[in-house]
Amino acid sequence: MDREEGMEILRNGEWLSATPAEFQEAILSRCEWGHLEAGALIQQGGEDEGELIGLAHGIIEMRTILGRADTPIMHFAHAVFWFGFAPVIYGRCRPLAASARTSIWIARVPRPALTALLAARPEGWRHFVQPLLLYGNTTVTIAADLLIRDSERRCGAVLLRLGGRRLAGPEDAASTQVPITQRELAGATNLSLNSAGTMVQRLKARGLIDLGYREITIRAPDALRAFVDQE
Repeated sequence: MDREEGMEILRNGEWLSATPAEFQEAILSRCEWGHLEAGALIQQGGEDEGELIGLAHGIIEMRTILGRADTPIMHFAHAVFWFGFAPVIYGRCRPLAASARTSIWIARVPRPALTALLAARPEGWRHFVQPLLLYGNTTVTIAADLLIRDSERRCGAVLLRLGGRRLAGPEDAASTQVPITQRELAGATNLSLNSAGTMVQRLKARGLIDLGYREITIRAPDALRAFVDQE
């Protein structure tokens, strides 16, 4: 993916598309464009310096550093997604470790470039409200999924979220591959490996998912969501 294509994807994403054209250009013109292979570390968490990062293609794996060192996967970010606000906006350490789950294309806006932009154009601060609200919504969704008492439905909810299909969307009729193992899913759903394996087999028996090598396929996100969110 070349830079021009990547910038256009980021421009049309949920955040920048809702901002004025001049702000879009100010952000994108300061981006450093690059590619990372699966497994590459993006940030280890705890850094008090860094950059604003926009994901244009691929999946990023995120873990909180606020718990134990062996804290399992918390979330998968799908394009288009921006993160890295803590040190840039608040001057706080990064609370998340992030690595490329798949091959990814990302844009980085260095902190000095962003702070200089906002110093020159203070009105730009208001455009950061929306992505921070999206952050909050994602956090609430993660907590809500883990509070589902029924283990089978909880597994389904986490799978939908990791697949970027927790909420209804235009691609609900299409199958979705989630690049996760059953052991990783067990950690993400706060279940033992044996319990998660049982839940996965139940979802498979219902015709909601298929199992592959290091991946689980959601056959129809709308059907799985209906099962998860049943009254």
